[in-house]
Amino acid sequence: MNVSLTGALRDVVDERLRSGLYGNASEYVRELIRRDEEAARQLRALYQAGIDSGESSAMSDGDWAALRVLARSPAAGQA
Repeated sequence: MNVSLTGALRDVVDERLRSGLYGNASEYVRELIRRDEEAARQLRALYQAGIDSGESSAMSDGDWAALRVLARSPAAGQA
Protein backbone atom coordinates (compact mmCIF):
# COMPACT_ATOMS: atom_id res chain seq x y z
CA MET A 1 0.00 0.00 0.00
CA ASN A 2 1.28 3.44 -0.87
CA VAL A 3 0.06 6.65 0.71
CA SER A 4 0.65 10.12 -0.71
CA LEU A 5 1.21 12.91 1.79
CA THR A 6 1.38 16.65 1.46
CA GLY A 7 4.65 18.27 2.45
CA ALA A 8 3.15 19.45 5.72
CA LEU A 9 1.97 15.95 6.63
CA ARG A 10 5.32 14.47 5.66
CA ASP A 11 6.94 16.97 8.05
CA VAL A 12 4.67 15.71 10.85
CA VAL A 13 5.71 12.11 10.15
CA ASP A 14 9.39 13.08 10.02
CA GLU A 15 9.04 14.91 13.35
CA ARG A 16 7.53 11.81 14.98
CA LEU A 17 10.35 9.69 13.63
CA ARG A 18 12.98 12.11 14.94
CA SER A 19 11.36 11.88 18.38
CA GLY A 20 12.47 8.25 18.53
CA LEU A 21 9.00 6.98 19.40
CA TYR A 22 8.69 5.19 16.06
CA GLY A 23 11.31 3.34 14.06
CA ASN A 24 9.77 4.10 10.69
CA ALA A 25 6.74 5.69 9.04
CA SER A 26 4.88 2.38 8.87
CA GLU A 27 5.02 1.98 12.66
CA TYR A 28 3.61 5.48 13.08
CA VAL A 29 0.79 4.89 10.60
CA ARG A 30 -0.10 1.56 12.21
CA GLU A 31 -0.29 3.30 15.61
CA LEU A 32 -2.58 5.98 14.17
CA ILE A 33 -4.85 3.31 12.71
CA ARG A 34 -4.99 1.46 16.05
CA ARG A 35 -5.88 4.72 17.83
CA ASP A 36 -8.58 5.46 15.27
CA GLU A 37 -10.07 2.00 15.72
CA GLU A 38 -10.10 2.43 19.51
CA ALA A 39 -11.77 5.84 19.22
CA ALA A 40 -14.40 4.36 16.89
CA ARG A 41 -15.00 1.49 19.34
CA GLN A 42 -15.45 3.94 22.22
CA LEU A 43 -17.84 6.06 20.17
CA ARG A 44 -19.93 3.01 19.27
CA ALA A 45 -20.04 2.03 22.95
CA LEU A 46 -21.19 5.53 23.96
CA TYR A 47 -23.80 5.51 21.22
CA GLN A 48 -25.09 2.14 22.39
CA ALA A 49 -25.12 3.31 26.02
CA GLY A 50 -27.32 6.20 24.94
CA ILE A 51 -29.70 3.88 23.16
CA ASP A 52 -29.80 1.54 26.14
CA SER A 53 -30.41 4.36 28.63
CA GLY A 54 -34.14 4.35 28.01
CA GLU A 55 -36.68 6.87 26.89
CA SER A 56 -35.51 10.39 26.25
CA SER A 57 -37.23 13.54 27.38
CA ALA A 58 -37.17 17.05 26.02
CA MET A 59 -34.78 19.47 27.68
CA SER A 60 -36.41 22.32 29.56
CA ASP A 61 -35.37 25.97 29.34
CA GLY A 62 -33.67 25.46 32.71
CA ASP A 63 -31.71 22.50 31.36
CA TRP A 64 -30.45 24.60 28.44
CA ALA A 65 -29.56 27.50 30.74
CA ALA A 66 -27.55 25.19 33.00
CA LEU A 67 -25.78 23.70 30.00
CA ARG A 68 -24.87 27.18 28.71
CA VAL A 69 -23.42 28.11 32.11
CA LEU A 70 -21.38 24.92 32.16
CA ALA A 71 -20.15 25.41 28.58
CA ARG A 72 -19.02 28.96 29.33
CA SER A 73 -17.19 28.03 32.53
CA PRO A 74 -13.36 28.14 32.54
CA ALA A 75 -13.24 24.38 33.03
CA ALA A 76 -15.16 23.83 29.79
CA GLY A 77 -12.04 24.50 27.73
CA GLN A 78 -10.08 21.78 29.54
CA ALA A 79 -10.28 18.15 28.58
